[in-house]
Amino acid sequence: MPDFSLVFDDLIASLPSLSVVAFHLLLAFVLGQPLAWIYVKTHHGTSYSRSFAQSLVLLPLIVTIVMLAIGDSLARAFGLFGALALIRFRTPIKDSRDTVFLFLSVATGITVGVQNTILAIMGTGFALLVALYLFGTGFGKRLSHDGVLHFSMPANGEQDPRLRDVLRHYCRHFALVSLRDSRHEGAMDFAYQLSLHDPQAHQALVADVRAIPGALGVNLFVQNEHEEV
Repeated sequence: MPDFSLVFDDLIASLPSLSVVAFHLLLAFVLGQPLAWIYVKTHHGTSYSRSFAQSLVLLPLIVTIVMLAIGDSLARAFGLFGALALIRFRTPIKDSRDTVFLFLSVATGITVGVQNTILAIMGTGFALLVALYLFGTGFGKRLSHDGVLHFSMPANGEQDPRLRDVLRHYCRHFALVSLRDSRHEGAMDFAYQLSLHDPQAHQALVADVRAIPGALGVNLFVQNEHEEV
């Protein structure tokens, strides 16, 4: 009959000390904070979820606990992952970028849990720097313009020096993409594609175009924002 006291003593001896557990749990929490923060700051679109952002902080902690519990025991690894396989996650992930951050969160927890502190810090830090670089440079963006400006003016309005001065002031470049008859008598509908010096200056651009004599129905579409006069 096996001596269960010896088995229990061996199990206790194989577990990490309290200080080791506390340090690695704290490290997982600290690394999860910038991971979630950068995800929030660089997220685009309508699929943002506050609970997902919080999960990015909690997941490294959970994975670290699992990896510390497994240690070097193959039997415990099979047992724990068998138990985790019973869990079913029903939340769909709509954005592939969310999946990348999810994998990074898991990878952070794994490297912390196997007590590879240098890899955990450097790997997570480098991945987050790359995420900031991709966000800051607009990597992968295909749009060549920041917005579309619609307005009505007399037929010769395109030659109005006041309009061209306003567009040159606010835009890196602009191009007339549509010209058609307007519902306003004696006027034409103009549509310009714009690349703005400062995307936050769209309200001032609308106000200045509005101030041009003869300008009617000014509409500026900038990404998801809509300014209409």
